[in-house]
Amino acid sequence: METVSEVRTENAPASASTEGTQVKPIATVVWNSLISIKFAIWIIILLAVTSILGTVIEQNQSPEKYHQVYEEWAYNLMDRINLFDMYHSWWFLLLLCLFTLNLACCTIDRLPRVIRTVRKPKTVLDGAMEKSLPLTERWKSKGDIALRTDEYKAALAREFAAPKVTDADGAVHLYAEKGVASRFGAYATHAGIIIVFLGAILGNVFGYKSYVNIPEGKEASHLDARGGKQHINLPFAVRNNRFWMETYPSGQPKKYASDLSVMENGREVLRKTITVNDPLVYKGVWFYQSSYGQEGGATAQVAVRRHDGTSLGTLSLAPNEPVKIDGYGVVRGVDYNQDFQGNGPALQVVIEKPGQAASSLWILQGRPDQDRARKDSMVFSFGGLTSKMYTGLQVAKDPGVNLVWLGCLLLTAGMMISFFVSHRRVWIRLAEGPQGKVEVTAAGSANRNRPAFEKTFASLLVEIRKDPSRKEKENPA
Repeated sequence: METVSEVRTENAPASASTEGTQVKPIATVVWNSLISIKFAIWIIILLAVTSILGTVIEQNQSPEKYHQVYEEWAYNLMDRINLFDMYHSWWFLLLLCLFTLNLACCTIDRLPRVIRTVRKPKTVLDGAMEKSLPLTERWKSKGDIALRTDEYKAALAREFAAPKVTDADGAVHLYAEKGVASRFGAYATHAGIIIVFLGAILGNVFGYKSYVNIPEGKEASHLDARGGKQHINLPFAVRNNRFWMETYPSGQPKKYASDLSVMENGREVLRKTITVNDPLVYKGVWFYQSSYGQEGGATAQVAVRRHDGTSLGTLSLAPNEPVKIDGYGVVRGVDYNQDFQGNGPALQVVIEKPGQAASSLWILQGRPDQDRARKDSMVFSFGGLTSKMYTGLQVAKDPGVNLVWLGCLLLTAGMMISFFVSHRRVWIRLAEGPQGKVEVTAAGSANRNRPAFEKTFASLLVEIRKDPSRKEKENPA
């Protein structure tokens, strides 16, 4: 029979840390400041407050727009301290650098101790450790230590983890552990945050974000960023070959896209049709479909034929802009009516022939032979209005984006380890007891989720005691 003597769940106080050397007091003071939790909290508060300001205050707008919102003195003050472009300001970058430095120093200061704890765990359950552990249980058993050691070792390996066996102070100590990785979860999180901040700093210093409108058939290689304060010349040009839009029956935009070409040294090196969320990427510069609009006024398309039906081509008539037809005269479009006298779209043109008074007529879009009735040498037919569109592109370059992604992955992994993995340890000490019995002491601890480990520890001891390999029955103390 066996006797359960006690189960404690109280935490023992943590041992005090040792003080650093005083050989370089100034360096020590600086180092202690950098690894201070208070220092980190203050930086986090400042980053939070300034980020709120950067969200409330629109960034990188034109001065005219800011003057509409703020008084002159407020505008001057906010502009002086870079509140209109605060994410690129020196003081915001300084906060990011200080927080990164704080996390790096804290990691450097604490990580070696964790590595030592993991590499050289305390495998001997002495009296001091027994008092410091939250879970302990004792019983006495018949038999010899060697037999019980083999039994408990096998049971631990089967039910928990393969134990290390240590002989010390006339007793045998078994030590088993699981979830060692949880000791490094916080440091993986720290490393992830540091990498994310380094990526953000890199992107802030060497990256940019801008917008550009490119009319159809035109190209662009120059950008204005940060409210027009930064001028960027791309090492290549982007040409808008075509922009088009699909609409719902109600007229609302359904889809719009741009056919873009990347021109480098006068030749096309890349061509792609972009849509919303499907950007063009070239040499680390991303071109997103952002907006669109009409470039200039619409032009009227007027087909010209001789009276015998011979086609002479099509005129593109801009509003009131004269177009000369050799040997005939000058034609200009002066008005447009969407529904002329109930006959649909129509264009009013003025014809000026040498030596004759100018004449005016309306030509209907739906009646291409209408002008034949005029019995002129030229017949005009209205083909409708066309207009050139421009595509609005958001242009972004962020050389730190891959670092940010890497940091996010590491940050996520570190948080998963920190929240869901626990370092669980179990010790069993077997010592000679009175009357030929073996005194057994079991102890356990977990660095998180201790209520769950209490159940695991109790179940583990039950499994150890009913080990079928044992031939002898344990007696209560």
